[in-house]
Amino acid sequence: MNDNSTRAKPAYHHGDLPQQAHQLALDTLREHGDAAISLRALAKQIGVSAPALYRHFMDRESLLAELAITGFQALRKRLLAVDQAQPRQALIDIGLVYVSFAQEEPNFYRLMFGGRVLPKGVHPRLDTAGKSAFRVLENTIARAQQAGYIKPMPLMLVTAAAWSLVHGLAQLSIDGHLPITEAEPQLAQGVLTLLLDGAVADHEQHHEDNT
Repeated sequence: MNDNSTRAKPAYHHGDLPQQAHQLALDTLREHGDAAISLRALAKQIGVSAPALYRHFMDRESLLAELAITGFQALRKRLLAVDQAQPRQALIDIGLVYVSFAQEEPNFYRLMFGGRVLPKGVHPRLDTAGKSAFRVLENTIARAQQAGYIKPMPLMLVTAAAWSLVHGLAQLSIDGHLPITEAEPQLAQGVLTLLLDGAVADHEQHHEDNT
């Protein structure tokens, strides 16, 4: 007999309630998006009272903030794994990793960058996690500037331009707006290369003009 009311609930062990709620919320986020997450529903799934869960998460938004922090930590880890030996290639690879993360974790990505759900300045730990991931891109651009691959423009300006480009590309990709889905990896690399070539150091262009 298949009775949903008798379906086994996840085993709950005293002391790991926050971790279990976090994991269940993460699974829900990945499959259904942040709108499907409810503290009361999570408490029912785990087999505890809603007040027991509210002792660990002040409200639904605080739980979503913790999920977004997990996302930024995962993104930062992937960005840090990019080989920095060749500054120009490192910039391209950073962009590809960023877009790939969004494609693999679309609902995660939407939560992390959805300012409507988690406005900036409300959750300090979340803001710090986001800045830590952003700093990997900033440091990669700084190395490319030092190596002469990018014009000596203000670092924040170049970083903002690069971030805007990969973020826009990632958003278009996960929303299905790119014209040729099969060519997305090549498109991503091509767009990132255009950014680099457009910001190439002046002396390289002058050398080409004089030859």
